[in-house]
Amino acid sequence: MPVFRNRPDGPLRGPLAWLLTALVLGGCGPAPEGGRFDAEQLDANWSTGHLEVHFTQRLQLSPEARDALQHGVPLTVGVELVLRDAHTQNRIRRERSFYEIRYLPLSEHYQLARIADDGQDEVRTFPRLRHVLAELSDLRLSVETGALPGGEYELLARSYLDKHKMPPPMRLPVLFSPRWTHESAWTSATLEIEPGA
Repeated sequence: MPVFRNRPDGPLRGPLAWLLTALVLGGCGPAPEGGRFDAEQLDANWSTGHLEVHFTQRLQLSPEARDALQHGVPLTVGVELVLRDAHTQNRIRRERSFYEIRYLPLSEHYQLARIADDGQDEVRTFPRLRHVLAELSDLRLSVETGALPGGEYELLARSYLDKHKMPPPMRLPVLFSPRWTHESAWTSATLEIEPGA
């Protein structure tokens, strides 16, 4: 009958040793960087129940995100808008838009699709990834708010890489990796609506 003994003073072997070595060495180097999503400017005009938004940003994908694209993994960029009362901070409207980026290996082009709620996606093709990111850097969005009483409002906007839309085998590693951090800070704009407008 085989006998198993603990050997605390002996060398660690197998996968446990590799895991511990990776954890120790991983903490010794500089912190890895993710991509950079920087919100630059936010402008909004409201008229008869519609909010027209102009949002400019600068997007840079991490090497890991670029590599994933090259290997057939689509990436989804989300843009979130929040309209709230400037005094009470009560949220009036929240709107999210999603843009999917794909690499097409046969044509060596990139595809950008704005994912619509009604299934009528807007799809465009670009020769280079930088052209896709330039297209996403200058967005014009329309938000239906309905009638709003006169007063002062605040519009908030941010963009992020939606990790929950990654393929299931990648979701857990991506959620905890700083190399997959792609998220802008919130930027804001004030909006004044005249009574009776």
